[in-house]
Amino acid sequence: MNYLLTAHWAIEAPSEHVTARFAAHELRRAIQRMGGPALPIAGHATGQRIALRHGHAGDGFVRMADERGLVLIGEGPRGLLYAVYGLLEALGWRWVGPGPGDECVPRCAQISLPTETVAEQPALARRGLVIGHDLFLAQAEAWIAWAARARLNTIFIHTIGAGAMPLGACRWHYWLQRRARLWPLITERGLRLEIGGHHLRDAIPRRLFRRQPDLFRYDGRRRVADGNPCPTNPATQALVREWARSFFTAEPNASVYHLWPEDRLGGGWCACPQCRALAPSDQSLILANVIAEVLAELNPTARLAYLAYHDTFAPPQRVRPAANVEVVIAPRQRSYANGIGDATNPLNGPVAAQITALRAAFPAGASVFEYYLDGILFKSALPPLGETIAADVRAYHEWGLDGVHVLLTGDRPWLAVGPNPHSFAALAWHPQRDPAALRGEYAATRAPAVAALLDTAYATLATAWRHALAITPAEVRRQHDGQWHDPITHPPRDLLDGYDTPPPHREQRLAALHEALDALPAGEAALAAALHAAVAERAALAADAAEWSASALLLRFLAARQEVAVVQARRAPLARQQQALAAARAAHADLLNWAARHVPPPARAGHRLLRALLALHLDHLESRIALPWRHAQMRWQRLRELALLLATLWWKWRR
Repeated sequence: MNYLLTAHWAIEAPSEHVTARFAAHELRRAIQRMGGPALPIAGHATGQRIALRHGHAGDGFVRMADERGLVLIGEGPRGLLYAVYGLLEALGWRWVGPGPGDECVPRCAQISLPTETVAEQPALARRGLVIGHDLFLAQAEAWIAWAARARLNTIFIHTIGAGAMPLGACRWHYWLQRRARLWPLITERGLRLEIGGHHLRDAIPRRLFRRQPDLFRYDGRRRVADGNPCPTNPATQALVREWARSFFTAEPNASVYHLWPEDRLGGGWCACPQCRALAPSDQSLILANVIAEVLAELNPTARLAYLAYHDTFAPPQRVRPAANVEVVIAPRQRSYANGIGDATNPLNGPVAAQITALRAAFPAGASVFEYYLDGILFKSALPPLGETIAADVRAYHEWGLDGVHVLLTGDRPWLAVGPNPHSFAALAWHPQRDPAALRGEYAATRAPAVAALLDTAYATLATAWRHALAITPAEVRRQHDGQWHDPITHPPRDLLDGYDTPPPHREQRLAALHEALDALPAGEAALAAALHAAVAERAALAADAAEWSASALLLRFLAARQEVAVVQARRAPLARQQQALAAARAAHADLLNWAARHVPPPARAGHRLLRALLALHLDHLESRIALPWRHAQMRWQRLRELALLLATLWWKWRR
């Protein structure tokens, strides 16, 4: 039989399921874009055809040739859609991100259909994209389309209520505004919806504190209106039930709901006589079970996610989860230089042990909330993490976890998404794929004429970041405990901010950052050569080059900041310390200059806020050697800057 596609062929699609119909139209549109004929879609075809079939449910699929053409069979309607995308990939299509420059459309004078039999099944049952900022919710149409093409099956809208700062989440009311447009896109692709975030504070408003202080936690001395509520108080539980009912009613379409406690490292739980003996994990699970009881009544097929994160990362000891409570594990306190299953890594080894224990403690299911696309954790950069993602996903699969979600958040929209989205999606489906080859696919899609040069640039950047991300337990301990501190005297820190650890660790960190910087020139040379040679793909390549330079500038700042901490620990002469500070201030100014060129106006206040935190670190270091007048000047300047930025953001959020 001749498997060349002609106008005499048809797409045979007997199913009326919305996702099966969408799959047929996706196939038809793609064939036309390749230069092929506009194939009719029929319930029954009498001649040559591409037949689309599906079972009840599932993501796996089979593709095979027969005497009348090609047959695509999905385990379920979504599996059929993935079979269509698998066929298109076999014909040369690629989708490595959500933008037009992330798509490779093969152009063919004749389309020859593949005849080999293919059967595919995902390694992880749940593969999710977490949309975690208004900036990305505004782009959600493109991200949802990409997620389906990349064979992800879950869209998780990470939301926050009106009383909190949405720096790493979407405003709840903005989701409600966008839902009418986005829900049909999710539905027609057969994707699952998960929704929520750190919403528990919404259940017990702070305004109740004056009249009902017993609703709130006891800190060992008094009731306080910060942190999480008192979970054992029946009145607290009654209010949580009432609030949960309204939340589920407002958004009835999700398969999993996430109603988490406060986002803080520790110190946010109750120490009253009834709660004192309960660990944070048990206190959190008490309220999760209360919420789950309401969910079981309203939506028996949905589940509630208990969050294992920071001080709730240890498995609960005294409280057992309700039948509809699963666990989502957020291993943020780790090293991204190594895979999560690396037992030799002093951070990742203990985390791995906790993950396997959590899996055993929650029989309803366990998934992981990962940070490969988190522009807040990585300080407005996206390190290429292909090797780490591959090692992580293999470990998660081996440990029997149900799935992995990746958080997409940050302080600005990406100019180019880099290799991580494509690597994550491909590895979540098939963990044994080669991450270097996936990075090469990204480069070949973005800039086919100079793919090898772009791939070299990303490979060297990955090496540089591997040195920078090799953090130690000593650096993690420098983070704050989650309590409120004066941001001027105790500037907020994250995983890359352990710059003033004890002297031996400071020296080691500086050496690692210098190794990172040593890797950059080869990548810069490759990018320069690519930009010089590029013609048709120059715009896409320029976006990758700008993101690459953002990473390089950040690494140079981190090294310069570390240099200040080291020369201070060595008690170097004052002039030497001032020289190091001046270099660090210049590196910070380079970051701001980059932002002035590349960050769009709507995102500038949020981006500048995160960059102001880095300036606070330099102020903190300078305060050790500054004269009193300089202390006052720095404090006034920084307070004024932070107040203006927060006021700008608050005005924007309230609209």
